[in-house]
Amino acid sequence: MQPVWRRVGRVVSMLAFAAGFAWLPTRAHAEDAAEGARLAYRAAQVEPDRDESRRDYQRGIALARTALARDPNDPGGLLWLAANLGGEALTHGKVHALGVVDEVERTLLRLDQVSPGYDHAAASRALGRLYQKAPSIISVGNSKKAADYLERALVRAPDFPGNWVYAADFYAEQGDCGRALPLAQRLRAATDLDRYGIDAREWRDLAARVLARCR
Repeated sequence: MQPVWRRVGRVVSMLAFAAGFAWLPTRAHAEDAAEGARLAYRAAQVEPDRDESRRDYQRGIALARTALARDPNDPGGLLWLAANLGGEALTHGKVHALGVVDEVERTLLRLDQVSPGYDHAAASRALGRLYQKAPSIISVGNSKKAADYLERALVRAPDFPGNWVYAADFYAEQGDCGRALPLAQRLRAATDLDRYGIDAREWRDLAARVLARCR
């Protein structure tokens, strides 16, 4: 049986998509569409059926584009467009996902420009992860850019656990355990991670891998 929050998230995002927010003023329209895009993304993350997950991501893309049509600088619209684009592409496979990397990068760079502190420096965090994980020869992968943006995220939102663990993972991958270990250990010692929902599981897994690599 689906968790209640996931069912609610899907219903809200579907209603938002279907209704189109035609009765809302411009700013409220953009914000509510962006929230629908966020809920669609979260539902897609935990949906076990790939086709249903893809539909959730596609709904999130449409809602994020609605938000940006009303306000091109809406930070929620920018963030959840990038997230849903990447998520939807991955349901088709990693090779297919390379086709959307340029749009994801452009969207996140725009977010970094208009609202660098939004959602605990989400733009810097996501760009750092993108530059770390994308292939360097056929895509945008770049370790120097990864380091730069992950360090920006740590400066802009130093108390956010996601920033610690993504930077730790990058440093460990680069062989810099001196910088990776304190961040991973801080994540492991945190007592309030469960309030971040599904993200907490990913962060704990990443921290465990860093700690194992940097013994």
